[in-house]
Amino acid sequence: ASKLRNNFLTLLAEKEKREQRRIRTSEIALKTEISVPTVNRWLRNEVTKFETPVLEAFCDYFDCDLCDLLIMERTAKD
Repeated sequence: ASKLRNNFLTLLAEKEKREQRRIRTSEIALKTEISVPTVNRWLRNEVTKFETPVLEAFCDYFDCDLCDLLIMERTAKD
């Protein structure tokens, strides 16, 4: 079985390290024009519906490709 998950938290940590500062969810929401509750769902990896404008905004914000943002986690078959 496989499970789609996001890599938002890792990308955020990498961006914070590069910029040597803490980035608040409100700042991400403002710069991406994505609501704070949606940003928080991404942070908690609770997103089940992947909307194109959100994906594009986050890829632009993190300067990454879609394959860096979304990961297919494969579990070993018994």
